[in-house]
Amino acid sequence: MKKIILPLLLFALQINAQDISVATLGLKPPAQINYTPVKDQYMSSTCWSFSSNALLESELMKNGIGKNDLSEMFVARYSMLRKIKMHLQLNGKNFFTPGGQFHDVVWVLKNYGMVPESVYSGKGRGESNYDHSEMDTTLTRLVNQYVTNGVQKLSAAQQNEIDSLLDYYYGKPPAAFFYKGKSYTPVSFLKDYLKINPDNFIEITSYTHHPFYKSFILEDKYNWTGEAYLNVPLADFEFITDNALKNGYTVGWDGDAEDAYFNYYSGLAYLPDSIKANQQQRQLAFENQTTLLNHMMHIVGLVYDKWGNKWYYIKNSWGSTNSLGGFLYMRADYFKIRTVAIIVNKKTISSAIRKKSGI
Repeated sequence: MKKIILPLLLFALQINAQDISVATLGLKPPAQINYTPVKDQYMSSTCWSFSSNALLESELMKNGIGKNDLSEMFVARYSMLRKIKMHLQLNGKNFFTPGGQFHDVVWVLKNYGMVPESVYSGKGRGESNYDHSEMDTTLTRLVNQYVTNGVQKLSAAQQNEIDSLLDYYYGKPPAAFFYKGKSYTPVSFLKDYLKINPDNFIEITSYTHHPFYKSFILEDKYNWTGEAYLNVPLADFEFITDNALKNGYTVGWDGDAEDAYFNYYSGLAYLPDSIKANQQQRQLAFENQTTLLNHMMHIVGLVYDKWGNKWYYIKNSWGSTNSLGGFLYMRADYFKIRTVAIIVNKKTISSAIRKKSGI
């Protein structure tokens, strides 16, 4: 049962938290979406590679390349090697984590290319699910030992030790492979088959402690490479997202999935009406850390409930374990406050915003 507190003509959703559901809201998936099936990252801190690859897979469908299953662990393996080297170079002063961001995927694409899931699953020991608990503990212990011993650059022996561990847990990445009857290297697969230009994408945020329409280094521990994000007003942040979805593109989502009102199992994320979804509240939540960057997902559609409230249809990477087969609906208020950043194809940004931003 739902309990309406304000008249319907106000188009305000005021429903008891225990009563709100996809059914009472009348929410249904968008009719036409370009996306690949839900995957399961299981016990691995790789939501960033799953969501980023999902964005790329949707882009391939949009470009007429068809459905392709890209290897998340190819990205994770090479990104981990980079993290280790950077952590040592900085004398252990940065945050060492298996987590990452979309720009980490871009770096791997530019430096190593990409491979299909079918030729590199990243399950080096033949396991059925991704459980990186042992690997993360082992690598962290080894890297901390290197830092303690003053290692800033891997020797040949140390490089071999790291490579051997990564190959053991992930499997050895292929130098060449066959796919759909043709031979590729990871680099040629990206260039000749996928035809993806990583520079076509941009990470965007919206905070007032930096100038709008300029880029700044996002102050978050998971931005361990110190990458810059384009900063725009909240109204533009929302418009860019909606415009991409309305034109058949999908959007990468980067934000807080640990809020009390993020309920994966019911498939809903929304905020209570006491929280005003505006630029000021967004900034406050970032500064007092009630909004944290702890998860990445893939926005694949835009829908409205029967009261006219806007919701984003989102593909997660926790398997098909909730009531919506691994998807969820995020109301616009939650999006405005708990989304730290989005990732979009630059083509979807209006000419006016592009001109102001110089992109």
